[in-house]
Amino acid sequence: MTKNNSVNQMVDALKTLGPLTENEIHKTCFGYDRNHNGTVLGESNKKYADMLRRGMQKGIIGRVETYPGWKGSHHSKARFVYYAIRPDSEIWPNRVFCSAELDNEMANESI
Repeated sequence: MTKNNSVNQMVDALKTLGPLTENEIHKTCFGYDRNHNGTVLGESNKKYADMLRRGMQKGIIGRVETYPGWKGSHHSKARFVYYAIRPDSEIWPNRVFCSAELDNEMANESI
């Protein structure tokens, strides 16, 4: 289980639920709705936004720009959708790297 209010908590939610908007991530992980809680009630979005940026800087969260109507009939004002980036070791656990040098070594062994 991840620690409360951590980047890893965001990554776990993105791996489980798939791509989400910034507000959906904050609602799911921390119960913070920036449209409701906002600065009017004294809670700032800065802490959660910085946490999302740290995840992007670490290379574990990625984002793509949305287009109008990307959520089907539901209209969303969100500009970006965030997703969890899987490391190569998860995608290809038995990956074998090839190079010209290795190819030449194998060719020389067969002679």
